[in-house]
Amino acid sequence: MILNQPKYRHYDIIIVGSGPAGITTALELSKDPSLEIAVIESGSLEPLPTIQTLASVQLHGDLNDNYFPMHTQRCFGGTSTIWGGFCAVLEERAFAAQEWPISYQEIGRWYPAAARILELPDAAYRLPTVAIEGTSELVYKPFYLSPPVRFNKKYHSFFQYHPRVDLILGNTAVRLITRGHTVTALELRDSLAPRLSSTFVSAETFVLACGGVGNPRLLQLSDIVEQMPVGLGLMEHPHIYAVADIYLDRDRLPSGIKKDPRIVNALQLSDSYCIENGVLSFSADFNLEQMTRTVLLGERRGMLHTPVSIRAEIAPDFRNSVGDSDQRNYLGIPMPRVDFHYRYHDLARQSWRLFGEALLRSGLGRPSVLQPEFRVHDGGHLMGTTRMGLSAADSVVDSNCRVHTTDNLYVAGSSVFPAGGASNPTYTIVAMALRLGAHLAGTLKGNAHG
Repeated sequence: MILNQPKYRHYDIIIVGSGPAGITTALELSKDPSLEIAVIESGSLEPLPTIQTLASVQLHGDLNDNYFPMHTQRCFGGTSTIWGGFCAVLEERAFAAQEWPISYQEIGRWYPAAARILELPDAAYRLPTVAIEGTSELVYKPFYLSPPVRFNKKYHSFFQYHPRVDLILGNTAVRLITRGHTVTALELRDSLAPRLSSTFVSAETFVLACGGVGNPRLLQLSDIVEQMPVGLGLMEHPHIYAVADIYLDRDRLPSGIKKDPRIVNALQLSDSYCIENGVLSFSADFNLEQMTRTVLLGERRGMLHTPVSIRAEIAPDFRNSVGDSDQRNYLGIPMPRVDFHYRYHDLARQSWRLFGEALLRSGLGRPSVLQPEFRVHDGGHLMGTTRMGLSAADSVVDSNCRVHTTDNLYVAGSSVFPAGGASNPTYTIVAMALRLGAHLAGTLKGNAHG
């Protein structure tokens, strides 16, 4: 049902946030006919300007003032309502380096179901990368485009008519109430009526699915921090548009590549090449439209001539953080302060040089310039602020996304990513939410977590 107030004072599971992570977790849990589930959304069915101001932050660093109005939505469906649809699986390099405490295969087994939710072709998980003949330094790794799926449109009827899953709109989570190592209740405020008293709703299990800023902020406001790095290690994907041109020998590209409105073609530094050279993942997109004659390896030939844009990875840096500011919003809740600097230009120059040299060695093509000017833009992908790991000393959640210091509190979304790769995160967010939902369903039947 779609409601403006909780139907019950107590649910089996409460999920805070109705974006892709929250909705996907609810979908998976709804398969269990014994569970009463509530999804709490601060916004309404459609964006409302007043409620949208609750997403405001105090910014310090490289993100501009339009960043959060552009990339956050306080409404049913969350950021899926403005999502561009880019999808790619994560790179295996971070898993091989054990930056993730789970295996690549563990996430990989949820990608097929995530592809069905996002309406992606099977190739999105069957052929995430294709080898290029004559080189081990580059791979073809495209982005597959979701239509894009708008979760608010696709799942409106699911929430409207489901007898055991309540979507509760216009209620902002203020803090979690704890007793010992257990969360007992959630305090809610009416998003449009700041003078109304708080509402409290309890549950057996709680899931935070309110984004790279919202998740750590709710933990901080609830004093669920202790020695964990809550809010630290904020990551983004540097985007560098039209950084240079490249020339590609179309005959050397993997067979079967063709113009397809559901695919963004891209070349990527291979995992082994990144590890060998100590760089992070780096993806360069290209088009198949413009041909020209130019010289490659001393021979003049017909080549693809294409501008290239970069999507790249930065390492987690605990100086990039979400914390307290000296301002409050109209509900009286302390606003977050976001400190973020890319610190990417040196790595960008090194990665681009390695990319250009690999292109030349492969005989596949060449860049127009080896030392371009880099102007870094944002991607709207906030990750890493409740990172997954093995202990509370260096992470916030365990391998099942449970907060280390609680027995019944979990986190969904890209805030748990300990490494972000160069791939847009939504595909992996949905895969991880399916995994979390299945784990919680088993836990609530008596299986032990951990």
